[in-house]
Amino acid sequence: MTQDRLSRIGPVSGVAYAVLELGGFAVAGAGGSAMVTLSDPAAKIVNAFARPVGTGVWIGAYMELASLAAFAVFAAWLFGSRRGPLATAGLITAGVYIAVTVVSLVIGDVLEYRAGHCIGAQQTLALFDLQVGLYTATWGIAAAFLALAPVTGWLRRSALAIAALSLIGMAVPTADPGQFATVLFIAWILATGLIAARRPSALASATPATAHA
Repeated sequence: MTQDRLSRIGPVSGVAYAVLELGGFAVAGAGGSAMVTLSDPAAKIVNAFARPVGTGVWIGAYMELASLAAFAVFAAWLFGSRRGPLATAGLITAGVYIAVTVVSLVIGDVLEYRAGHCIGAQQTLALFDLQVGLYTATWGIAAAFLALAPVTGWLRRSALAIAALSLIGMAVPTADPGQFATVLFIAWILATGLIAARRPSALASATPATAHA
């Protein structure tokens, strides 16, 4: 893919990522996806996976997986035109984020697939804890992605604030900061994509020519 073409579809991909991710979550929830967190009692978690799920869960799952493809293009655009070790680190961080998120989503899908099909309580809790552990790890990876993002101005300040909130969330995974930071992470990508798509010159003025040179 040429740099010129990437500069056109990269920002749009950021918007697509946010729409697919949030839309997939909403569709899955409407389809009966289990809505439990690490702070919930074990009995509630097991009970949440005791009933078969609807088709909407799988539609939502496909949307969330598709969102990661859009995120990959967005990250390639954000860091790809830069040079230097920090730009390379940003691309690697994006790849790690995608890989860990995919594994987390797949484990969650296994839980949903087995829901209501005689999966044992201990198996349910083990898979759930593994899935949540990977999901929590993505908060720290997202923080690194934001810290490395080659932007300045309010995009830079907001990125660092969200990164800090994400790290706090990792320290207290049963509290709200991590979940809130995830929403803000998606919102930051959406805002960055919209700004670049509507006013490319505005983002160019807020982005250094080299990665944190």
